[in-house]
Amino acid sequence: MKSANTDVAVGSDGVTGLTLLKRRLSGVTRFWFFDLGSASFMGVAVLALLMTLPSLAFNKPQIIPLLLGLTQVSVSAAVAWQLNRLAATEWSILIPEYRQNILFQSAFMLLASFAIGMMLSLIVGNEGAFVHLLLATGLGLLFVYMCQIKPGVYYLSILLYLCLLFMESIALYLSQVMIAILLAINLGLAWASWQKSSRSHWHPDARTVYLNALEMGGIWIPAAKSYRLICKLEAFLHPVNFFMGPLLAMLILVMPLITLGIAIFSQLLGVQIPALFLLVQFSCVACTMVHWSRIQRWRAVETLFMLPGFSGKQGMIDAFNRAQFKLLILFTLIMGLTAAVISLFNPAITLAIWSHFVLSSLFGCGFLLGAGSACKSALHLSTTMLIIIAHSAWVSSSLRIISEETSVWPWLAGDLALVTLSSVTLWWGSKKLWDGDLV
Repeated sequence: MKSANTDVAVGSDGVTGLTLLKRRLSGVTRFWFFDLGSASFMGVAVLALLMTLPSLAFNKPQIIPLLLGLTQVSVSAAVAWQLNRLAATEWSILIPEYRQNILFQSAFMLLASFAIGMMLSLIVGNEGAFVHLLLATGLGLLFVYMCQIKPGVYYLSILLYLCLLFMESIALYLSQVMIAILLAINLGLAWASWQKSSRSHWHPDARTVYLNALEMGGIWIPAAKSYRLICKLEAFLHPVNFFMGPLLAMLILVMPLITLGIAIFSQLLGVQIPALFLLVQFSCVACTMVHWSRIQRWRAVETLFMLPGFSGKQGMIDAFNRAQFKLLILFTLIMGLTAAVISLFNPAITLAIWSHFVLSSLFGCGFLLGAGSACKSALHLSTTMLIIIAHSAWVSSSLRIISEETSVWPWLAGDLALVTLSSVTLWWGSKKLWDGDLV
């Protein structure tokens, strides 16, 4: 300890400062890209940044704001995980400079992602991209700060990604004064998060969150099974919901209600909010969460296998694939019924748009369920974010053309072709599910 203090005291020249920087970044690769909880989010952030390259190359700047927001909230979720693990593990105080390194690396990751996002915003020359980045940064910093106050907030990390769907609409209504206020709020949140994390110590609630996240994939809703409808829905979807728990059933019940509420609200106020587009995205995210929780709860596979009702390992795989097909049909029916109800008071939902939404929900969820079945690690599953991004771009771009009632049939033909391709992906994924794994 004495030699370390001497090294820092000498730090008036550049060499010692560089040495200190290298020491603070020691182990950054193992901490952030090999730890499962952090790597899951950092993998999404890296993929989002990589997707900006083809967006710039093919002159598609409209998708840049979404990618920048996706990067920022993913890095923020990884930071929240690291800080929670710091407060959950007693051994963190025994390793020299471990705590200081994690705090420094957390600040470094947030600053680096923001700097990269700001640079890309300047390259694109789109002020909306920078505003989107500020909103995502504020949301991420608020999440980090709330996790420091109440560790259980980490369970809501999936809401970060859902909030991204609303940011483009919010950014349109921000004036220059509001943007300056937002920047000041972000600085305040950054300072408050740094102060809180610097003073935090071991916390029993943080340890509970840490253990639950390792075992259950960060999702824990113990009281939801008390509702009879959820129990019946869970029995219908078993075993696809075994790893995710009652959250899947709750999402299935809540998503159409939220969509209808948003559609009614936007119709009354005359505000253009793409409620059905959000429902499509929610359904795709829910399908991704099915396999996300399955991979994170890999220890629970043996527990599932030991349950009665399966005729060996292949029987368990067949039951899981049948349940996935039920889930796919259920999401498609939800989209069809919800879009039909909205069309009763929104004349903009024509038959062509209704068909487009239903088919988009069908092939989007099919792609994600099939690709997720073939994934064996969280890093593999992070690549499915590319499917979500491509699916979002397809739906949003085609809606503009279909809404004008020009060249409708080529887009619907493309939907049918993608449905066929997603069916092949779902069949291929069913053959790869737990292939070669010991159960």
